[in-house]
Amino acid sequence: MYVPFDKIDENAKCWIYILEKNINFKSDEINLILKSLCEKWKSHNNEVVSSFQIYRDRYIILFAEEGISGCSIDSSNRLLRYELDRLNINVMPNSKIGIFIENKIKLEDRSSIINLIQANKLQPNDKMINTTVTNKKEYNKNWILEINKSWLTNFIK
Repeated sequence: MYVPFDKIDENAKCWIYILEKNINFKSDEINLILKSLCEKWKSHNNEVVSSFQIYRDRYIILFAEEGISGCSIDSSNRLLRYELDRLNINVMPNSKIGIFIENKIKLEDRSSIINLIQANKLQPNDKMINTTVTNKKEYNKNWILEINKSWLTNFIK
């Protein structure tokens, strides 16, 4: 059962999909797909209270309240990936990290970020997308972090 994002419980779990390209050219269609996925999402024949966010046309974040089974998570993942494939939109590996450079998001891997910091092309207080959030509360509080306040700090000291 779809609910607007502001109505979903703060403990709702989340799953993050990083998109290879911006989806603004298909945003209306993707909103309909996501709303339909949430409307149809079931776990052991029970409706899953769910919602989603699209961040900067590059990230899809699905949220679901408690009582969701692994099978239903897998099913929603397959359905979303199928729909994105149909639209020729690839999902990037979660190992890619979104870094804000001049207010634009650039996707890098951990070693590239470390090299950029060491070359002074990226500062520890620059912002990044924190794809390690696991629920709505963390998403609202820690979705965007300074690099030096993230898990990356262990690699840049």
